[in-house]
Amino acid sequence: MNPKKISFVLALVVSLIVSCKSGFEKERIALGDPETFMVVDTLFRTGENRLTTRVDANWWGNAPGGFVVGYEVSTDNQQTWHYTTTQDSSFLLNIPPGQDSADVVVYVRAIDNMGRKDPSPASTLFPIKNSKPKISFLFSKPLGGIASQNPIAVFPVIKYSFEGIDPDGQQDLATYELYINDTNASAFILPANASAFTLISENPKANGGPCKVYINNNLNALPGSIDGLKHNAANVFYLRAVDKAQSKSGYVASPSIWVKKVSSDILVINAYNSSKISVQNFYTNRLKNNGILLFDTLQATEIVSSNYTQLQPDFLTQSRTFALFKKMLWFADDASFSFSLGQRTTGTFFDNGGALFMAVAINSSFDPLSNFLDWTPIRQLVNPPGGSIFRVNINSQVAPVNAGWPILKSTAIIPSARPFEIPATTAQVKYDSLYAGGIIESKSGQAPVAWNGISTVLAKRTLQSTGNTNFIISSIPLEQFNGNANADSLFKKIVVDELEF
Repeated sequence: MNPKKISFVLALVVSLIVSCKSGFEKERIALGDPETFMVVDTLFRTGENRLTTRVDANWWGNAPGGFVVGYEVSTDNQQTWHYTTTQDSSFLLNIPPGQDSADVVVYVRAIDNMGRKDPSPASTLFPIKNSKPKISFLFSKPLGGIASQNPIAVFPVIKYSFEGIDPDGQQDLATYELYINDTNASAFILPANASAFTLISENPKANGGPCKVYINNNLNALPGSIDGLKHNAANVFYLRAVDKAQSKSGYVASPSIWVKKVSSDILVINAYNSSKISVQNFYTNRLKNNGILLFDTLQATEIVSSNYTQLQPDFLTQSRTFALFKKMLWFADDASFSFSLGQRTTGTFFDNGGALFMAVAINSSFDPLSNFLDWTPIRQLVNPPGGSIFRVNINSQVAPVNAGWPILKSTAIIPSARPFEIPATTAQVKYDSLYAGGIIESKSGQAPVAWNGISTVLAKRTLQSTGNTNFIISSIPLEQFNGNANADSLFKKIVVDELEF
């Protein structure tokens, strides 16, 4: 190529490079901070037309010569900023306490890929008003033929569930106020995360007084106490919700509930479904005839309008009720119901040194492998041979294992008697059979024969550390074994000598 032409081309290239560099520098100098935009800058609303405290906002941004990587949002007059990559969000805006409305500005600033922030954030003013919270009590309902559990008579352990709702959002709820019988009294404050409260009287044997307060299923009480509970009287509990703006719901009242004073250390639990009165009279007369004149009673299976009237709403609350007592006498004709209930509700009672006498008629439908027995002196039930059933004939005798105990005699045919095996003794507890025998094996088409296998029907559990008996159980209905008129002697051995009622 001609040297002159080469020189011309090089000069042209250099000129173009210099020209481009100059252009890039001018463009870089022209690059500015990112810009942020919102749909509107002010919403005009007054009075009841103001927005609720939960609002929606939308925004976008531009970055000259770059691109937007995110945004920062402030709802507290640019005191704090929160990063987001979205272009819309919902906000729960705060109204100053004691006010029912406010004008709150939401600020947004874009951030570009070089980390620069919009120095003049976009904003929208939201005129908001506070919405009053609401509250209601919650109650269980019958389900699948199973009765609900909303007691109308309890010992001084009371639990209610409730639900607080705030139209401005659940985050706007601040506290709940709880009152007993009198809304003019000082409120006991429950935290916003509470959905249930349990009251336990500090003096269950008094005529009333202060209660410790537990929320949800917590095992530790809140600080302080609430006063006003009356024993042996009807009580009503009041709640209202309070939001962060100190707006309060109306009061809601619980149904009236009868709170029974604890009059003794002994609780008699009637868990029979039939012949409730006559069976209870048998057991309570045995106590009275042995000089035990003062005791409390609980009707565990009483149902009215498909609702248990005295059974607590859940196992924890029932456990706390049983823990008010030192001794319990429990008789039942539904083994599944009573063993299941006892397994889940007597732990604290026993941990506190309680002693239990339980007489449960166990019918043939009870699952012999049920794990409901693992808390009792029964390791497992004895199954009759195939095609046979166990029963006790009228006038059959059940003999004591040890001398000094009376011989029992049946007064009726027991169609499904269930003998049982006792657990092995451990370093902590010792198990002993107290009564055995009287069991007949009956098979269709064959003459009944005496059962010669394991036939324990009454046993006890003793604590190795103290030597004290803390559980005696019978698998036969003792009200039908007083043919020798010596039931009082039996009960003296059980509730006086062994369990020390």
